[in-house]
Amino acid sequence: MPPLLYALPTTSLTPFSTLLLDPSSSHTTALAEATSARTKLQLALKSCAAEEPGASALAVVDAVQGYLPYLRGIIACLDADELLLKGDPIFSWRSSLTQSSSSPLLPLPSFHAEHLFVLVTYTLALSNYAHSILASLPTFEPSAGSSSVPHMTSDDEKRTTAGLARAVDLLCQAAGIAQWAAENVCPGLDGIRSATGRVGKHRWPIETSGESLRGVSMTLMADAHLTALRKLLLPVLPHVLFAPPGPPLPASHPSPSLLAKLYLHVSSLYNSALTLLQVQNEAPRKLWKERNEPDAVEGEVISQLKRYLRKESLLASALAHKWLGVDAGENGKGARVGEAVAWVKEAQGRLEELEDGKVREKMKGLALGRGNERKKEERKARKGRIERELEDTAAWVRAYTRMNDTVAFQPVPQVSSLTMPSGRSIFAAKPFKPPPSRFGPVPEEAVLDHPDESYAGKGNYY
Repeated sequence: MPPLLYALPTTSLTPFSTLLLDPSSSHTTALAEATSARTKLQLALKSCAAEEPGASALAVVDAVQGYLPYLRGIIACLDADELLLKGDPIFSWRSSLTQSSSSPLLPLPSFHAEHLFVLVTYTLALSNYAHSILASLPTFEPSAGSSSVPHMTSDDEKRTTAGLARAVDLLCQAAGIAQWAAENVCPGLDGIRSATGRVGKHRWPIETSGESLRGVSMTLMADAHLTALRKLLLPVLPHVLFAPPGPPLPASHPSPSLLAKLYLHVSSLYNSALTLLQVQNEAPRKLWKERNEPDAVEGEVISQLKRYLRKESLLASALAHKWLGVDAGENGKGARVGEAVAWVKEAQGRLEELEDGKVREKMKGLALGRGNERKKEERKARKGRIERELEDTAAWVRAYTRMNDTVAFQPVPQVSSLTMPSGRSIFAAKPFKPPPSRFGPVPEEAVLDHPDESYAGKGNYY
């Protein structure tokens, strides 16, 4: 169940004393503190990669929040010539979103790359933190193959509501950071990527592409909407668990039309994210092929993420069709039963496609974290989720087919002839405001009042 659990980037130790010269000796203490803050981030990422006891996405988030103000201070000092470069700065990072057989540490040039990868780490860590919150919530749905139904108390419902709301907020924050990085940091790397061609013998990671980060932002927004849908449906969960699937809906049930539009929006976001990630991978390869060059300079997104996007898009689309059918059947006053049959049968077909062996084979390896047991648990949860939706949709198909065959006697139209409504968004990514510089030439009050102005136009810090 979304959001996805990502492997986080990792990095090597980098003392700033080896990269920077402080002519006035006025920033010596701040540089030492910056090195300490970056080391804390490096160790937090290393602990997560090794799955050490006590390692957590929250520790990474805290480390990033401690380091970013120092990094922005260094950037401001470089722009104002209060700090000078001793040579070409190199920051080693291991990408977690780029397909690679060896997952090497890439020697990325410039503070642009350092700033970008810290923000990417921030984005993915917030998503993983949301994942951990959701994983800790009480489980009410029966597990796959189980006939027992967990009991939901009022305290459980309150805790779940708060946890879902917190996860939505974290995912919106993460989406906003990815979007801000795509618009404000990635452009600074374009000239460097063009000039250097490659990172040594390796391709540039996909995280350095603005289009790819926009795709990540869309993915996180889709995850946030799905989490919000869980919250929206929570009050009627006892009905879902204890009442037989199919009509009628309880009086307190959210509008089927609204649910359909929300799922259509989710499906569109996942599709758009996949398109951005794939187009970004294909464009460099095509361009270089036309120039008779041997290979592309930019890597490809990990196959697990592409499979996740395809699967979640198809599932959201199927559920949108189901709720369009329920809306036609329950709110059509008997005049749209044939239409209801068409919608729910289409939904059933799409869910069955997800259960098909060929599609299931494509969906293998959905967990992005490490550890075989975690992968098995993720796959088991997804399988149960699809089976539950398929069982529910089949009940609606039987009910509306029976109603149409015995009462309504309406023709069942082709789905392609029906009018598909537009998707609906219920919130946007949370705008990211960079933290004020910890030190440097810009007064803290100015940075707080105009956080973007202290950064806009800057960037020749490489």
